[in-house]
Amino acid sequence: MSYWTPDPQAVEQLQLILNGTVSGSQSIISEATEALTQARQQPDFENYLLHILLSNNGADSQIRASAGLTLKNSIMLKGFADKPDSVKHHILNEILKGLVDSDSLVRNITGNVVTSLFSLFGVKGWPQVLVQLLDLASSEGQEKAQEGAINALAKICEDSSVDLDKSYNGETPSEFIVPRLLQLMNSPIPRVRAKSITCINLFLLIKSSAIMGRLDEYMQKLFVLATDQDGSVRRSICTAFVDILDADQIKLQPHLDGVINYCLHSVNDQDEEVALEACEFLLGLSTSLLDESLLVKKLPQIIPTLLSKMAYSELDIFLIENQDAKDDATEADRDEDIKPQMAKSKNSNRATSSKKERDSSQLEDNNNESEDDSDDDDGSDLSEWNLRKCAAATLDVLATNFPQEVLDIVFPIVRERIVSPEWPVVEASLLALGAIADGCIDLAKPQLPELIPFFVEKLKAPQPRVRQITCWTLGRYAQWVCSEAGSGGRYGAYFLPTFQAIMTCALDNKKVVQESACSSLANFVEATDTSMITPLVEPLLYHFQQCFKTYQRKNLIILYDAVQTFVEKAGEMIQANEAYISLLLPPLIEKWQQFSDDDQDLWPLLECMSTVAASLGESFAQYAIPVYERAINILQTCVEQDQRCQTSELITPPEKDFIVTSIDLIDGLVQGLTTHSAELIKQFNNNERNLMHLLLICFEDSFDDVRQSAFALLGDLSIFLLNDIVKPYLHQVMICIDNEIKHRNYNSNAVCNNATWALGEISMRLSKEEITPYLPSFVSLLIPLLEASEMQSTVLENAAITIGRMGLSSNEALAPYANDFINQWCKLMLYLEENEEKETSFIGMCRILSVDPRNLVISNRQTGLAGLTNFLRCVVYYESPSEELYRMFFTLLNGFKAYFGSEWNVIMSALDQQERDLLQARYNV
Repeated sequence: MSYWTPDPQAVEQLQLILNGTVSGSQSIISEATEALTQARQQPDFENYLLHILLSNNGADSQIRASAGLTLKNSIMLKGFADKPDSVKHHILNEILKGLVDSDSLVRNITGNVVTSLFSLFGVKGWPQVLVQLLDLASSEGQEKAQEGAINALAKICEDSSVDLDKSYNGETPSEFIVPRLLQLMNSPIPRVRAKSITCINLFLLIKSSAIMGRLDEYMQKLFVLATDQDGSVRRSICTAFVDILDADQIKLQPHLDGVINYCLHSVNDQDEEVALEACEFLLGLSTSLLDESLLVKKLPQIIPTLLSKMAYSELDIFLIENQDAKDDATEADRDEDIKPQMAKSKNSNRATSSKKERDSSQLEDNNNESEDDSDDDDGSDLSEWNLRKCAAATLDVLATNFPQEVLDIVFPIVRERIVSPEWPVVEASLLALGAIADGCIDLAKPQLPELIPFFVEKLKAPQPRVRQITCWTLGRYAQWVCSEAGSGGRYGAYFLPTFQAIMTCALDNKKVVQESACSSLANFVEATDTSMITPLVEPLLYHFQQCFKTYQRKNLIILYDAVQTFVEKAGEMIQANEAYISLLLPPLIEKWQQFSDDDQDLWPLLECMSTVAASLGESFAQYAIPVYERAINILQTCVEQDQRCQTSELITPPEKDFIVTSIDLIDGLVQGLTTHSAELIKQFNNNERNLMHLLLICFEDSFDDVRQSAFALLGDLSIFLLNDIVKPYLHQVMICIDNEIKHRNYNSNAVCNNATWALGEISMRLSKEEITPYLPSFVSLLIPLLEASEMQSTVLENAAITIGRMGLSSNEALAPYANDFINQWCKLMLYLEENEEKETSFIGMCRILSVDPRNLVISNRQTGLAGLTNFLRCVVYYESPSEELYRMFFTLLNGFKAYFGSEWNVIMSALDQQERDLLQARYNV
């Protein structure tokens, strides 16, 4: 029971302050915010906020809502845990009253406060709330209270399902929550039914035993509710089928035919959200491991349904035509037209590296637009994830898994529709042909000689959306067009007119066409070989100049990406030609000078400049000083601002993407200028600013992307400038790498990968004396990392490369551990691309193994001999070792043969005959 009583005068004063925070006047808001900061110093400040939130005495709804939001924010601050127990107990005892309030805004905000409180106190600190919410949701005659309670419970389940599935003093909350939720599925209130299913689905996502053991009961209840009149219930049911498919496909299999039919029916639901969730099930089904024959039988029903949902609706067409009417290239983009950008953190160099594929293969992000885009004026965001895109993505996956079956169904339908006089039908058909490209391109080759010229002709269509989707579809077939030309194929002549037609569209008078064409152009550039791109370098440079003059803000982002792709492909040709450089760099520098240091439009330009600087090398030198100075200034400003905001709520945190992109740009300069970049870095290092000081701070940043880029830069600094820049901070650097690997998790794969790669680059350049102090710690980290199942394969491969590289100088120290890692090391290294990283790692491993063959078998003979066999297999499949590595292989293998004597034939017998013959021929063993 709570006995706290408010001071009426203080209540009135706080209401005035809260009213000021929602004022339309910036000066009043500032004064109110300052007053609110002072009020926070009162020990019972949160009690007053709660009182105003719950005071149903005619108080303004917005003021009550403001009190609730302020209370929620206050709870999330670190200092709330130190508040007097009386304050905390009062809030916990009283807050649920807000869920029965007649004001829906108050109920909703109360639910958010409840969620925040539960995230702070958890099951141990507030166990009774779960029962209270379930009881309230079950109470009869209080519909608003029931809805408020189930909404709050849904928020708790969303944030804390994992915690609710843990055992506390022998009891697991989910074990009593789930049965109550199953009962609530019978509620007469639609929202309660829908939210109950939502809550259960959240436990399904973590495969909680509380629902997995009741899956049959759950599915039966879903079947009963399948024809519910409420759209939110039907939507939740479709989501449940998606989650069951992921959690336990076997359970669903006996009911699969009926569930597929239900979702095919629901795809046509008048409620767009229901239709989308039903299509999500079909998408999940297409990637499932269920018996393929079950799915193949349903393809004649599924694919026509998907095709029908890929056409724009009548409402879409109305909105599109209005949007396109004002989409002229001369119209400046508004802030709301620009989707939020996220910097792409730098990947380290690695043995298995390959350029990240462009988004053109991801139909859910068709034409480089995403669900993050802001709404248009008319209130319909045509670029967000929707039924059309989900249907196209599903068709894409099905085409990959069942290319022949999909092609046989799609082609006859599309062939008829693609000549329709209705442009939306034509557009959807072109989308379908693009969607099946990845999966069906080999089987579709007989049709492509007819289709490609048809596509090129459609680039002249009067409707912008037809031109737009045709550009995208052609980009999906770029590989075929380019390979025909590159290999002197029969249809090689298609390349140039296709490429030129896309270039023309990239300067279309409609921005949506420009965007799609520019992205498609990048796909073609990426797919061509060097000989094909050579005669196009100058025309493309002039073309990009025109684009820079024409494009508005949004399409500039796509243009930067296209320029990056082009420079990566043609960098050496540009580097060798001063005229090319004078065409490429001025437009970039002009944009560079237009943006202020805090302009978010600078992010993609920084990424582009990073690639350009790395690709042009010394040819970029004349721009290096001002570019580096600005990058290091941005980095320093953001790092210092980030540090200050840790100690003051009044300081706005910096956009971390500025840190990421400035680091990446510095990295590009280091890669391009190599050892000459030392002078550049030293020129701007001083007592107040030092690149390594800033990096050491970034290594500890909570934002994964910052650490990822920071360790990538560290690796490149170690390659080119280890002695000048890195070594003075070696001890701190090694501690940071150690911490990153030690505290790795699934979400930090890319960071751990870069840190491990950087360690390898450092290790191979340090003397035995310099690396020895760090070996015991890193050996204890890297050997388990070789088999860390939670990490991606590239991380494990880099760990293997790094262990080998450590053997270059520390072979004697690592030799006693050989039996512990040789087996897994060989498995990871066997099929890696033969490059400098793989070679140096093998040289190091040869040195480790040559110390004493007994190290392989001394602790576990069977494991050691198996490891030796795997090493021999690695040697067999190392096709082009350098002269140094070949000599090491020869000496090492013959040394093993001599050491193991008669046992050598037993070791060799584990290899197949071809492998033994190759070893005999190459190395005389």
